[in-house]
Amino acid sequence: MHPASRSATGSSPASRRTRSAHLPTMRSSRKPLLAKMPASLDFETAAGVPLAGLTALQALRDELHLKPGSSVFIPGGAGGVGTFAIQIAKWLGAEVTTTASRRGRALVERLGADVVIDYTTQDFADQVRDMDGAFDLLGGDTLHKIFGVVKSGGKIVSIAGLPEPETARKDLGRGIGLAALFWFASYRSRAEARRHGVAYRYLFMHPSGAELAELGQLIEDERLEPVIDRVFPFADIAEAFTYLEAGRAKGKVVVRMDDDAG
Repeated sequence: MHPASRSATGSSPASRRTRSAHLPTMRSSRKPLLAKMPASLDFETAAGVPLAGLTALQALRDELHLKPGSSVFIPGGAGGVGTFAIQIAKWLGAEVTTTASRRGRALVERLGADVVIDYTTQDFADQVRDMDGAFDLLGGDTLHKIFGVVKSGGKIVSIAGLPEPETARKDLGRGIGLAALFWFASYRSRAEARRHGVAYRYLFMHPSGAELAELGQLIEDERLEPVIDRVFPFADIAEAFTYLEAGRAKGKVVVRMDDDAG
C-alpha cells in the first residue's frame, strides 16, 4: 500500500483532510495526505477509516508507545475510534481492557479485547489498576477516574478532555498564545495527572498519508477491520448526527455524499 502520490492514475484514494474539515468528499486533496483505498473496501466503509484510524494509531503508537506486553485501558471500545483502537493495540502486542454494554461485548471481544467491563453494572474504577497507559475517548467523569487506574510513570492520552500546551505546539503548529490558553484550560487535568504521577496529553490527530497507507495495508492483510454501524444518505444528515449523539453506535457512522449533494 503506497501513498497516492506514488500510485497509478485512476486508483481510488482515501484521505483525511486537515484541521476542521468535516464530511469531506473525494474531490481534491493534497497528495501527501492520500493513500490508496484498499481494494477490499467499498467507498462507504473506506470513509470511516481516516479520522478514527489515524487517531487511534497516533494515540497508541506515537504517544503511548505501546509494545508487546504493555497494558492499556480503552473505555468505550465499541465506538468508532474504540473499535480501531482495540485492534491497533492488539497489533502492537498490548493487553487491552475496555468497557462496553452487554450489546457491545461480543463486538469488542471479537476485535481482541482481553478484559471487558460492563459499564452498565460495574464501575471500572473498582476493577482496573496499574495500567501502563490509557486512551480516553469519553472525557468528563471517565477521564477523572482514569487518572486512578494508570500506574505511576504511565501516560493518559485523551481526545475528549481539554487540550494542553503540547496540543497547540505539536498538533496545531501554533505559538505561545494558544499554548498559554490551553495551559490555563487544562490546568486541573494536568494537576490531577501530577498528583497521580502520570502524564496527560490531549491529542489532535494530524493527517498523514504514510500512516493512512499503513492502515490500508493492515486492512488488506485482514489484521484491521473497519466497523461501520450505519450509513446515512446526505439528505438524512440531521438524523445521522442525532443517532451519533445518542452514544449507542457500534463502530463508525457514515454519511454518503450523493452526487447531487454539492
